[in-house]
Amino acid sequence: MEKRVVVNKSKLIGLVLGIQIVLTFSLTAFADNPILPSAIIKLPENENAILVEKKSQTLFVYTFKEKNLSIQFQVPCSTGEAFGVKQKSGDKKTPEGIYFLKDEYEKKYLAPIYGQKAFPTDYPNFMDKRAGKNGSAIWIHGTNKKLKPMDSNGCIALENLNIIKLSDYITLNSTPVILVEEIHKADSAARIKQEQEISDLLNQWIKAIENGSYHDYLSFYSSEYLPEISWWEQWLNIRKEASKIGSSMMVSIERTGIYFHNQVFVVLFDYFLSFENKKILLGKRKLFLENKNSSYQIIGDRFQSTPKEFEKIETPLVFAAIPLVKPVVQEDSVITTLTQWLAAWSAKDMEKFAFFYAENFYSDGMNKQKWVQRKQILAKKYNFINVSGRDFKVKLRKETCEVSFFQEYESSGLTTQGTKKLKLVNKGGLWKIYQESWKEK
Repeated sequence: MEKRVVVNKSKLIGLVLGIQIVLTFSLTAFADNPILPSAIIKLPENENAILVEKKSQTLFVYTFKEKNLSIQFQVPCSTGEAFGVKQKSGDKKTPEGIYFLKDEYEKKYLAPIYGQKAFPTDYPNFMDKRAGKNGSAIWIHGTNKKLKPMDSNGCIALENLNIIKLSDYITLNSTPVILVEEIHKADSAARIKQEQEISDLLNQWIKAIENGSYHDYLSFYSSEYLPEISWWEQWLNIRKEASKIGSSMMVSIERTGIYFHNQVFVVLFDYFLSFENKKILLGKRKLFLENKNSSYQIIGDRFQSTPKEFEKIETPLVFAAIPLVKPVVQEDSVITTLTQWLAAWSAKDMEKFAFFYAENFYSDGMNKQKWVQRKQILAKKYNFINVSGRDFKVKLRKETCEVSFFQEYESSGLTTQGTKKLKLVNKGGLWKIYQESWKEK
């Protein structure tokens, strides 16, 4: 016998309205409530931030728009099946910290377990490596099975429909992915104070780059962290040359995001160099900060991404500035390029070594590909390689130059010295070797 359930119409309407009110509040409460996630100090206008709470197995997308931070997207997720913070490869734990998504893979490139789309994170980041953590392949991805809490090998898994929706909120190397055990809140006053203090530090840091001394610049860094500084002398020469022609090099930052986790602030921004009427994007730069004794200090300094022309360059600021000033600085840039080339050769870093050669390189009957392949064979053959140069002589022309210097070469299989001659061409402000010869002493 069929049973009939009678529901009071007014109660049903009230129940539906109540559910709607709760859902509406869950998506807008943070926009009206001064209590906000402590992990998001500042988000650029119209930028999104992904916040994953492992405790509730929930992924949130926050958006900053018209001066309000609000939740735009909220879905269940599945994190690592083992409880705790990832420490090493294979521990099946999800890391905690601030990361960025560096690539996007479509279904046709993925194994079925990753569903219809996947985004690799940049784990392990600078802080993870400093703490001795390892492992890799921490992704946000879909799945080909039923979503269950804490059921991944360390990744963040979503239902396929939700990973497709999430992709609309992602900008590679820009949208932060903040992974936490539990979301903590901070009041607006605390966030405003942190944002102002960090903004002040960034402004002073920029002034040190533009006009300060080596010691001014280093004063912003923790004594426990020494940034790459070999470029400073060349940058100082560039600044002097710019001032001689009545102009100056200006550094600026835009679209700054400030994020916080475990006493560390991560600051990501677009980094620009301006000279007269030219403005050059150097890339997205990322600083790691700590607040010790009421003073912020930089404990890590990295580029999150760079334009293609700067991908293999450690100091985009210098290489972008070189073509803008007088040729005298270009001579310094040639020697700096060759010093880096010799260092890459000595380190047996063949990928970086190859970057210093022009695509039309040809010497000893070999093109660039064959030349680099021969060097790769030698790098694998010898236990060590040490190459150094001195007494550089540079002859500059408009877009090319010739260099000769005394080269000393030592490896586990050969020791020799003599005169090296190179011909280089300027490609977009970067010097590339297109011909090379050697005369043994």
